Amino acid sequence: MSNDKHDREGKLLLQDLLHRGYSEFKIDEYEKAHRLFKEAITLVPHSAEAHAWLAAVYGRQIDTAWSLTDKMDLFNKLDNEITTALEIDPTLPLARRMNGSKLLNTPDMLGGDPAEAAKEFRYCIEQGMSDIEIWVSLAKCYMETGDLAKAKEALNEALAIEPKSKEALQLLQVAMKER
Repeated sequence: MSNDKHDREGKLLLQDLLHRGYSEFKIDEYEKAHRLFKEAITLVPHSAEAHAWLAAVYGRQIDTAWSLTDKMDLFNKLDNEITTALEIDPTLPLARRMNGSKLLNTPDMLGGDPAEAAKEFRYCIEQGMSDIEIWVSLAKCYMETGDLAKAKEALNEALAIEPKSKEALQLLQVAMKER
């Protein structure tokens, strides 16, 4: 019985750390989010969700890093966390989403693949993820692969969620011009 109680307490603590980390992530407090997700991984090393969230933090930190050395270091950490999350649970939508973002935002010569990224984003959408960011990312994949009709469909889905999204509107303009 005490083992079950210990497991329940561990799960509750893990969920609390993930929730608090996500709250910090949402307000761009990446250092605090990083600390909380690392603590979650220390508590439960086989939490695919904690590894996927840590990858998300690294992805955002790459965007704000100044030096190429810092970007490459963060990219390696991001790649390791995505790999770990997918090894633990290859069906976890968050891990698949992080993998899609990596494939979309990485140059081809470093392993980027917009067509594979689109598959990952479609999987996430099929699993119930339907926010503006994922639809815009999917549209970018389609634009990269030259499928403008699918890009426009994805952008229309994004605009249905957030009609005044500057990014979606700008991408739609580009897609319309490239016919």
